[in-house]
Amino acid sequence: MASQPDIKDNITDRLMAALQQDEFVLYVQTIIPLEAQHNGTPFQEIYVRFKEEDEKLLPPGSFFYLLDESKLLPRLDRWVISRLTRWIRNSLAIKPDWLIPRNNINLSSATLADSTFGEYVRLNVDESYLSEGALGFEISWNSATEHCDSLKRLIAELRPHGISFTVAEFDGSDSSFAMLEDLAPDFVKLSFPSVHGANLASNADQISEISRRCELLAIKTIVEGVEDNLVLARLRQTHVNFAQGFAISAVLPL
Repeated sequence: MASQPDIKDNITDRLMAALQQDEFVLYVQTIIPLEAQHNGTPFQEIYVRFKEEDEKLLPPGSFFYLLDESKLLPRLDRWVISRLTRWIRNSLAIKPDWLIPRNNINLSSATLADSTFGEYVRLNVDESYLSEGALGFEISWNSATEHCDSLKRLIAELRPHGISFTVAEFDGSDSSFAMLEDLAPDFVKLSFPSVHGANLASNADQISEISRRCELLAIKTIVEGVEDNLVLARLRQTHVNFAQGFAISAVLPL
């Protein structure tokens, strides 16, 4: 019977091979503006899936805890950047006047602790001649608060190269706004609860007030989890800048 370390080593070796052999695939979901945009640049969030998930009909993202256990999430984040910038280069080669979308990539907590990550990003940006705003990084609120100093260093390092930053899962509490002002991300992502009827207006009003306070800090807001057209129509009447969810777009292969 194989020992626990042997099993873990086998899993790590399998995931390392998958990263080296491009056995992951990228998916995207559109993020739309709720106000007029002067340049009409497309905006999308990048997701990553393991091919074996599709083949074996496993839930999306079920491999993440294995990568985390094997301390491979920083390698996956680098793979996503490499694969995405390659897609951009190939697309530009086919259509030189193609408008490069803004791409939000989720970063793991472990990547924030990687002091060489910023240099890796800069090299990919320079090699791909990316326009300002083409790459952005999304960090969960828990990761942002737990690794605040590392995140602030990364923002200071990469923002001059046109990289934007989004903090997700923001709750809008008074105490969290002090931290938000210190981090000064470009975007904040809020979740819209799955509610209907009378609760729709009250939740939209609450989100609108959070967005108004973010606007005072020069931070734009994205509301995710927009699942029906009633919610989308209500958000258009608020201070929210962008919306994302299945009422707008499915998650599709890149």
